[in-house]
Amino acid sequence: MLQRADGLRAVADRYPDQPIVLTLGGTVREMLAVAGRRPNHLPILDAMGQPAAIGLGLAIGLEDDATHERVVVIEGDGSVLMGLSSLATIGHLRPSKLLLIIFDNGVYLATGGQPTAAADADYAAIALACGWAAARDLDGDADAFAEALSWADEQDGPVLLRVRIGSEQLTTDFFLEDPVILARDFVDWLHGAGRGGR
Repeated sequence: MLQRADGLRAVADRYPDQPIVLTLGGTVREMLAVAGRRPNHLPILDAMGQPAAIGLGLAIGLEDDATHERVVVIEGDGSVLMGLSSLATIGHLRPSKLLLIIFDNGVYLATGGQPTAAADADYAAIALACGWAAARDLDGDADAFAEALSWADEQDGPVLLRVRIGSEQLTTDFFLEDPVILARDFVDWLHGAGRGGR
């Protein structure tokens, strides 16, 4: 079964020049461990349930920007449940560049592995019922995930991928950066990407 660190590495490799919004906690730390600090990554700290909404704003703002073909949001199953209303807003506004990837390990890993309610939530069906352009649900191995990303890239957005993963977690250091500085660095990258900047 696909583990989160392997899925994150695949996303970082596939979208090196596209904006990637990362949900809080272990996701941010594992992405740093497997891909390093990258200017196109926006780590969201202490804002559970907000990454999809942040990705929505980015996708709308970049709709006419030919530099960016996708805005990728990495979420966890528990965080999506906390911000479930954003799925309806995304379906209503239909941002064509948005790709939401939910890595579903079935637990709140950062707080001790308590089970989420995701086992009873059909995220793909919810997204489609809310007006999303496309959605898929898969049990993950590396090949299935690679194929799903290829499929997603062929769709007009918004697109949702719910990927069931294992609950292994890399041992990582805490990430204690200032969110204001992280946001500023990301905005600087957005303004410079494809325009002679970094």
